[in-house]
Amino acid sequence: MLLKMMDTDGSEYVDFSSALMREYYLHHSGQKEDLEVARIYDRYGDLFSWDAIEKIRRDLEQTPDHFETERAALRRRLMFATEHFLENSARHLTEEISQYEGQASVEWLGRRMTFQESVVAVMRERDRETRRAIYQKRIAVIESSNDLRAERLSKLHESARALGYENYRAMFEELRETNYEELAREAELLLDGTESVYTARLDEALRRNLGISVEEAQRPDAHYFLHLTGYDDCFPADRLLRVYEETMSGLGIHIHQQSNIEIDSEVRPRKSPRAFCAPVSIPDDIKLVIRPTGGQSDYQAFFHESGHAQHYGWTSSLIRPEFKYMGDYALTETFAFLFNHLASESAWLSRLLDFTNNREFVSSALLARLVTIRRYAAKFLYEGHLHAGETLNGASNLYADLQSRSTGFKAGQAEFLFDLDDSFYSANYLRAWAFEVALREHLKEKFGRQWWASRRAGNFLKEMWETGDRYTADEMASQLGLGAISFAALIEEFNRALR
Repeated sequence: MLLKMMDTDGSEYVDFSSALMREYYLHHSGQKEDLEVARIYDRYGDLFSWDAIEKIRRDLEQTPDHFETERAALRRRLMFATEHFLENSARHLTEEISQYEGQASVEWLGRRMTFQESVVAVMRERDRETRRAIYQKRIAVIESSNDLRAERLSKLHESARALGYENYRAMFEELRETNYEELAREAELLLDGTESVYTARLDEALRRNLGISVEEAQRPDAHYFLHLTGYDDCFPADRLLRVYEETMSGLGIHIHQQSNIEIDSEVRPRKSPRAFCAPVSIPDDIKLVIRPTGGQSDYQAFFHESGHAQHYGWTSSLIRPEFKYMGDYALTETFAFLFNHLASESAWLSRLLDFTNNREFVSSALLARLVTIRRYAAKFLYEGHLHAGETLNGASNLYADLQSRSTGFKAGQAEFLFDLDDSFYSANYLRAWAFEVALREHLKEKFGRQWWASRRAGNFLKEMWETGDRYTADEMASQLGLGAISFAALIEEFNRALR
């Protein structure tokens, strides 16, 4: 009934996913200069060919509704095959863009930086003119490769239509079983519902910390503002891994006994400036990657990725591959945001970092998070238009306008294809932020406000993680008795905390 690899043990699927994720890990961790995915797609192309997709569609149609697990597995397989059919069509362009960025450099006052290092320089640069100058050098690199990004996007859109979908947006709306029009309304309600308190608090913070008004703020200022550089000394790089160890220990998780989760903290010139998690083989080989620089943004990024790592690392080895490697990304992002949020919890800061006088920081961190959430709301609204159209006419203007109005930081047009994630990933982030608020409150009610110091809470999370990606975020919320995922609690949290 299913594809050959599903009739056996799914080994080809696992081998493909592992080979691809290992390649991404080696490249983004700075151990491999060139990203070489074409050869992997060539080797496993039968898994996501047009014929394979058609067979999965037929199998799904022929599987009775009461075979819920089988139908769920087939839907996951259809998502997997379709997404990789698209990526396969653009694999050479993906490689070319990655190679260009991997070899690009930015020069400033005699200092040569890799493209990856330049964003760290912007985040940490206190002098506004220097910050803007480095940023413009970085933008020049992006602009010179936008033709490749435009060609790649066109190829993805063309492939979606070749599979019989009206457009790229309609394809992912159907595959993800998510109403993007409804989500767009929720995103607009989020922007409207937080607008007043956001604008007021942002203007105050910019005047206090950067000496500028919200009317003067620009995108490079946002990079610096979000880093909250003034608090760097409270988040030393050399304590990050120890704080992580102590936090997990409070939940009854002993990281030194987790041989399946490798922490790669080695500094390499071309290593990604942000932490990331690469689940090479779930649950046996999970890479948790960090380029330690210190500062709260470093801590938040690392703890975010640790949420992914723990989710994948505790996934049962007994569940079928479809529920390990292909699911609702909003679910794993919810776990990531749950740990991400710890860096703005007053009690956690006091207990784990001896940062007791943290009231002003917590307020600043929540404001910075709202900047990010509003940015992603704007990204989703922009992507909805971009992926429903057939041309790029007006796209750069729309991107700049939505980003500028939503964040309060004036954005240029150059990043309209660079600041773009495949597969409507922005929708996963938005749903995850909304679910995380409800899950966090649920943990506090069951295990106390300091749930992160409860072994019972750790056991509760492990039970959720063991199911891997069997359930969607909505299904998991329902199982926990939390009802439908709603943005209302997210809006209320920010209005209450920042008013």
